[in-house]
Amino acid sequence: MSTSLLQAIASGAPGAAGLERLESAERSMRMLLLGALLERVEQLPADAFGALAPPSAAWAMAVEAQRRSPSAVEATVADPFVRTWATRLLRRLEEELASEPADKDTRDPNEPPLWVEIGQFHCLAAALTVRAGSGPATLRLPTTRGHVWLPSLGVAGPVDDDPWGVAEVRVSADGIVLHGVGATAEMTWRGTGPVRRWQPLLDLRAASTTTGPLRLDAVTPYRDFGSVLLPASSVVEASDTWRTRLADATDLLERSHPQAHRAFTTLVTSVVPLPTPSTDPMAVASASSQDAFGAVALSLPPDRTQAAAALAHESRHQQLNALLALVPLVSDPDPAVAAATASDPDNDGQAGEPVFFAPWRSDPRPALGLLHGTFAFAGVADFWRTHRWEAAGEQEAALAHFEFAVLREQVGEGARTLASAGRLSPPGETFVAALTDVVDSWQDEEVPDLPARLARRVCAGRRAMWRLRHLAPDDVTGRLLADAWRSGKVPAVQVRLLPRPRPELVRPDSRGALSRLFLSRPEVFAEDRRSARGETAAFMDVIAGESAEAERWFRDRIARRPEDSEAWVGWAATWEESERPPAARLLLERPELVAGLRRALPESGTDGPDPLALAGWLAESGTLLGAGSSGGPDRG
Repeated sequence: MSTSLLQAIASGAPGAAGLERLESAERSMRMLLLGALLERVEQLPADAFGALAPPSAAWAMAVEAQRRSPSAVEATVADPFVRTWATRLLRRLEEELASEPADKDTRDPNEPPLWVEIGQFHCLAAALTVRAGSGPATLRLPTTRGHVWLPSLGVAGPVDDDPWGVAEVRVSADGIVLHGVGATAEMTWRGTGPVRRWQPLLDLRAASTTTGPLRLDAVTPYRDFGSVLLPASSVVEASDTWRTRLADATDLLERSHPQAHRAFTTLVTSVVPLPTPSTDPMAVASASSQDAFGAVALSLPPDRTQAAAALAHESRHQQLNALLALVPLVSDPDPAVAAATASDPDNDGQAGEPVFFAPWRSDPRPALGLLHGTFAFAGVADFWRTHRWEAAGEQEAALAHFEFAVLREQVGEGARTLASAGRLSPPGETFVAALTDVVDSWQDEEVPDLPARLARRVCAGRRAMWRLRHLAPDDVTGRLLADAWRSGKVPAVQVRLLPRPRPELVRPDSRGALSRLFLSRPEVFAEDRRSARGETAAFMDVIAGESAEAERWFRDRIARRPEDSEAWVGWAATWEESERPPAARLLLERPELVAGLRRALPESGTDGPDPLALAGWLAESGTLLGAGSSGGPDRG
C-alpha cells in the first residue's frame, strides 16, 4: 500500500483505482478463507459431517462451476455472508479444538450443530451449480430451522419442522427442486420475487441506474453478522419503499458527492433491513462487519437525505475494513498500560485494551473502534458540509448546518485523541494525519448562529456525560481534594484520572434528537413541548432559547437530589457560553472531579455538600479547567 493511496483513502478521495485495489484484495481473501476452511474441515473425522457427503465433494462441484463460468463463481462467492459463515465456522473449529470435552456439551441449543455449519459447503456448491449451469446434479443439503440457504440467491423453505435436518435437492440450469421431510420447494433463480417456499434476495436496481448491483437481504441466516436467523418475510411488503428510498439516495450521492457514490456502489452489494430506532424515529440505525465485507445493515431511512448520509457513513466503514486487511493501522497497546488495564475489573475494553472517548457514542471505545468512527463520521460530515448549501428549504438547510457543525467538532476531537493516544502504527499515523488535514480545513467554514450554538451545546453535553460516567479521579486525588475542601484552601492538586466505565449508567441522549426536531420540524417540536414535563421540558426550553426556567428547574432538582450528577450537567448546559459561571464551566469540562470529591467526603449523599458549591470551589483553581482527558489515565 503506497503512502499516496493511504492518504487518498484517508482524505475521502480513493478514486476508482484505489477502490478496485480494496475490492480486489477482498476477493482474494474470500478465496483464501474458503481454501483454509476446506483444508481444516478435511482433517475432521467422517462423523463430523453427519448424514452429508464430505465437503471435498462440494468443492469438486465448485471447481467444475469455475471451469464452466468463472463469473458465476465470482457472483456467488461475493455474497458477503459466505465470508461471515466461513469465518464463523473457522473460529468455531479453533474454539472447539482448544476446549475441553465437557465444554462442548454446553453449546447454545439455538446454535446449529457443527455438521450443519460444515454442510453449508454443499449449499454453496448448489448455488454455484445453478449460476454456472453445470447441472444437472443431486445433492443433500442441511436445513437450518427448516430452511435451505443458497448463497447469492436466497432461501428455500420451510421444508422441515425440525430445527436441523437434511433435504435432497435436484439442481439444473433452470433452478432447484428441494424435497424436505415435510414439504417440497421449487425455485427459478432468475425470478424477481418470492413464490411459495422460495424467498430470493430482492434486486434493488430497478428504480435507478445509480444504485449499482444492490440486493435487499432479509432472508440469509447469517445476515446478523454472527447469530443464525430465520427469514423476515415482513420486509417484502416494504421492498418498493426500500428500492425507491435507496435509489433516491444514490441519485443524490452521484450528483453531489461522487466520491461517496463511487465508494458505495463499488463496495456495497447487500443491504440488511434493521428496525427503526425507537428512541428517535428520525435516526437511522446502521452497522457493518469486517466479517461481511459488502454488506450493510440499515433501518429504513425517513427520507433520501438521511439515506444518503447513512450510505456515505457505511461506505467509509467498508473502505476501512478492506484497508485494515492490508495494512495494520492500530498497534498493540503499550505493555505497561495493557497490564494496568487488564487488571482493572471496571475496564470496558478487551483485556489489556485502553479505552477512549468517541464523541458520537455514550460508551468507551478501544482505539480501533475510535478510528472506525472517526473515519466514517468524517464522510458523513463531508456529506452535510456540501448538502447544507443544496438543501431543499430553510429547515432542511438548518438541520444540515447543525449536523455538519456537530460532526466537524466530534471528528476533530476523535482525530486528536487518536493522534495523541500512542496506539497508531506508522501507516496509521500517516492515515490519521491525512484525515486530520481534511478536518482542519473545515474549521473556518461558516455555520449560522443557531445551528452552531445548538451543536456546541450537544457536543459539550455528550462530552460531560461521558466523563461523568466513565472517568474518575484516583483515590489519592479524591482524598487530597477532600482535605483541601475541609481546610478551606484553594485546591492545588495534581489530578490523576482513571477509566471507570459504567455502561449501566448509559441512556439515550435526547438533546441531539430534540435539537434536530427543533430545526427540522419546529411545529412538531412546539406541540411536544407543550406536553413535556421534567427534564425533557427543561432540555426543550434551553433549545428554544428560554433557559431561565430550565436553570431554575435543574437548580431545584439539585437542591432536592444533590446526588443526581446528570442534573449537574443539565444545569451547566443551560448557560450561554458568554455568561457561563466558573462552576458551570467546570461541570461541563471536568464533572468527574465534583463526583470524585463528593465520594471522598464522608458526609456525601442527600445531606452532602452542594455540588454547585463544590464546582465553584474547584473552579477557583485554573489548573483544573481546560486540561481534560479523552480516556486513558490523566496526570495533568
